Amino acid sequence: MRVALLSPFSIGPLRGNIITVQRVAHYLAATGWETATIPLDTNDYQACKLIADRYQPDLLHAFHALQSAPLARTLARQSGLPYLVTMTGSDLYEPSFLHHPDTSLALNDAAAITCFDTLAVAQLNSAYPHLTGRVTVIPQGVEPLTTGQPFPRTAEELIILLPAALRPVKGVLEAMEALSPLAAERPQLKLWLAGGDLDPQYAALVRQQASTRPWVRLLGEVPHERMGGLYAACDLVLNNSRFEGGMANTLLEAMAAGKPVVACDVPGNRSLITHAVTGWLFSDHQELSGLIRRLGNDSCLRIKAGQAARAQVLHRFSPQHEAAALAALYQQTLATHRT
Repeated sequence: MRVALLSPFSIGPLRGNIITVQRVAHYLAATGWETATIPLDTNDYQACKLIADRYQPDLLHAFHALQSAPLARTLARQSGLPYLVTMTGSDLYEPSFLHHPDTSLALNDAAAITCFDTLAVAQLNSAYPHLTGRVTVIPQGVEPLTTGQPFPRTAEELIILLPAALRPVKGVLEAMEALSPLAAERPQLKLWLAGGDLDPQYAALVRQQASTRPWVRLLGEVPHERMGGLYAACDLVLNNSRFEGGMANTLLEAMAAGKPVVACDVPGNRSLITHAVTGWLFSDHQELSGLIRRLGNDSCLRIKAGQAARAQVLHRFSPQHEAAALAALYQQTLATHRT
């Protein structure tokens, strides 16, 4: 059987959607499903249709309800195929995306919809209660990364890693502001920013602010195959996103690497982190500063949380289980479509 995966992005700065689609395609192969990815970077409908026509899939699977699902709906209507939609983040928590007319049409006609966790389902149901019977929770999987080439650091430094492409929703500027007082009192504190430019104007502001803070290091776009070495080098991983539609791939990868995580208390992070057990959640700058100060002085606490996080993530967020659940949903969708 064949499924075409519609990915909103395939090139450029690394994003969660790119990693998710690559992971799903890789692990679906073991379930007997063949996959082809239809990248939507160019918004070239004819190019996308040509891939679908040549591949002749049995169904379509769109990742992101606004950026991918409308094209899946168009292709499905032309070919008579069913399509599924996975809600991936901004399509749930960005109001202009969630309530966009194209999102509404795409979700209404989808044969099935998946979310990464129950909090995401609640968000979707509040906007589209009539879709409840078609929504399935399939937890996001994670692949533990190899350490690879290490990133140099000194033993006395406290390295905080914020892995995120540079755009406003990731709260990079706010993170620098929140950590500035701590950096002044603790010279060993360093903030490493790893991510490409998604919003050029915002990225320029980040660079401007970082240039006045010698404790901030801009790493730019780090290839995914080197992220294991980056996690290994840091002491803490920070997520300061205004929203996460599911579990952030970077947090899952950090936790799988046994690294303690500190994350903004938003639904996607809340569904992943058990506060003070597998990581820590914060609501404002004051809480973030207090957590970093405490964790910076207690390496044993960091190690304990990192070990608990790794055990939980490897048990709950298996990419094999994710692929098996998707394969089962594909079969169910096709059976229903054919009756």
